[in-house]
Amino acid sequence: MIDWNAIWKKEFQASRLSKENYYDQEARAKSYDASENIWRDGRKRAAELNPDPSWSVLDIGSGPGTLAIPLAQKAKKVTVVEPSLAMIRCLKSHLAEDGLTNVAIINSRWEDVSTEQLEAHDMVIASYSLNFENIQEALLKMNRLAKRMVILYWFAGITNWESIRLDLNPQVNGHHLANSPKCNVLYNLLYDLGLYPDLEVQRAASFPREYSEIDDALLYLKSTLNLSGDDHDDILRRYIEDHWRQKDGRLFMNDKTTYVKLSWVPGESKG
Repeated sequence: MIDWNAIWKKEFQASRLSKENYYDQEARAKSYDASENIWRDGRKRAAELNPDPSWSVLDIGSGPGTLAIPLAQKAKKVTVVEPSLAMIRCLKSHLAEDGLTNVAIINSRWEDVSTEQLEAHDMVIASYSLNFENIQEALLKMNRLAKRMVILYWFAGITNWESIRLDLNPQVNGHHLANSPKCNVLYNLLYDLGLYPDLEVQRAASFPREYSEIDDALLYLKSTLNLSGDDHDDILRRYIEDHWRQKDGRLFMNDKTTYVKLSWVPGESKG
């Protein structure tokens, strides 16, 4: 029998540039929060999920609240688990702006939260936040805490940021970097656990980048490649010129990532 959890762990470790939480840095959290595409997509997905007004929702890796905020406007209660204090500051700001008081915030990694700390929720969601070495343990915990539905959003194929790393890492960091584990590993692991997920490609999901200043585009590339200083700016500028569209003095990077949704009704697993 194939050990999908071991495959996930191996691919996850090989794909990491750094062990730090990417969004611990204030500038990265604020840049993510400032994207209208991110918020538009969150509102769309929340409308599709459409929780009953009596339901409670658990949002794992909530970020600034792109799903938590619109879901809190529909559901009775939302609990978020978010490790980044910078993201939590963004989330609290939005909660105050919208006058929402039905969101509980837990500042923690999902791996460090025990099932005794949380009550079961009707809907459990992890949206592009499956950065766990032991994915089986993380998924089983979600399954135990869900009453009606578990929903994951993740990736298929090579993502935009992985394409950038494949192109540039050998030049700036001196090595190739493996791609992160994708939805095929999740699907097969869940299936072997006796949790049979539906899988749906999110065809309308797209998060293109747009910048008016090349310095902002450079900052994005440096964050993606975990670079500091200006030693590699010439290489990054050439990459932008070769790969990004330019129109009316603005820079555009199309998003070719394939986004997917996996969902299942919680039940007794084999794990």
